[in-house]
Amino acid sequence: MTAAATGVVRAQRRPATVLPGKGSGAALLTVTAKAIRSGAVVISVRGEVDRCTSPLLQDAVLAQLRPAGPSLVIDLTEVGFFGAAGLTVLVTVRQAAVAADVRLRVVARTRVVLLPLTITGLDRMFDIYPELAGGPDG
Repeated sequence: MTAAATGVVRAQRRPATVLPGKGSGAALLTVTAKAIRSGAVVISVRGEVDRCTSPLLQDAVLAQLRPAGPSLVIDLTEVGFFGAAGLTVLVTVRQAAVAADVRLRVVARTRVVLLPLTITGLDRMFDIYPELAGGPDG
């Protein structure tokens, strides 16, 4: 993997993006993947994670899982909406990470992300850090 792979592991350098209806121009979700010095892969998510955008997030994260590979970090600090579909993605990715023997970590510090995790009890299933630097392999 190159030092900075982006998107859904396609032959492109720009992040994968889901756009709202025609002509709007504002992205609902942007997902980028980047290898960091420790060998971990950081998936940075920006925008809204809902039933329309969650397939992009799930595909991007699952594409980065390598059996017995380095840690995988999902950075949700730039997420403005995190619905039930986002929780489903995290659970699905966690199951795949456990099967591949990959350590999964989540970076989250906003109420938008932490509240649904806490209410559902999923906060106890994940290693959650408030920031990337100094936390999960950062």
